[in-house]
Amino acid sequence: MPGQITLNKTMDRADLQLLQAQIITRELNELIRQLQEQKLTISSWYGYVALPPVWQRYEIANRGFNYEPLPNAIDDRRFPWFLYWEISWVVMHNQWRPGMRILDLGGSSSLFSYYLASKGLDVTTVDLQPELVDNANRVAAAMGWRLKNLVMDMRHLTVDGPFDHITSICVYEHLPWHDRVAINRDLRRLLSPAGNFSITFDYRNPSRQAGIDSPEDVAAQFIRPSGLAPRGNQQFHDSGVNYLLHPFLMPQAEWRWKVQAIRRGEFLLTDWPKKKTANDYTFGALFLTQPTTPPTA
Repeated sequence: MPGQITLNKTMDRADLQLLQAQIITRELNELIRQLQEQKLTISSWYGYVALPPVWQRYEIANRGFNYEPLPNAIDDRRFPWFLYWEISWVVMHNQWRPGMRILDLGGSSSLFSYYLASKGLDVTTVDLQPELVDNANRVAAAMGWRLKNLVMDMRHLTVDGPFDHITSICVYEHLPWHDRVAINRDLRRLLSPAGNFSITFDYRNPSRQAGIDSPEDVAAQFIRPSGLAPRGNQQFHDSGVNYLLHPFLMPQAEWRWKVQAIRRGEFLLTDWPKKKTANDYTFGALFLTQPTTPPTA
């Protein structure tokens, strides 16, 4: 369609040069600074408060070859530019207003959920990690935010809808394929009649458990099961540009990383010798909305 905006697509660092993205980036930096000054905890882009040294090295390796921080990033060690892109791209392409009800799947204590709450949105997060939920509730109380955090499995949602928007930032790829489909089939009952669903996810991650590798995968796992309609471009756009590297495939991968990845089922033992000399995957974003019902005669 002529003039159609390409919303549903893979990550592009150049998007962060857009004026609106620069504004959001400054706001994120200021929010991080404010919370750090008050000694209030934000989980890192990995979804943890702290990582042991061996897994800190894993996280750095995951950033891929030739990683460059954003200029003036306040805490790149915990919040790389990938996360800024995910948050900025989702926020830029939604018209959220204070008081709107937002359900964030898997985002307790995250920079994203804090940012939404800081903008006056009524945010509910669900997460499996009680320590992240408890921490987020303490932060919400300290900041006076409308931010409720619940220990809950997103595969069995018992929250009270409807919500104006449902979101999730890089969580779905950690779930089995059949669970993704089941969750997405259940979302429409929680959305308002004009509700929207915006997510980000690993795209082309070589882990055997990820499996979001093509526009058809996006359609089969998210669009068709949800019954929601894509906003903007109808087919997911893959630029072919990669920014991240799975640490298992790094030439200097530590043996602990490989052992754990095999135990988790991400790779087979026969994959042990495999190595890559270039980045191999990226993130993607998808925007869906309640479909318009055709008028009846």
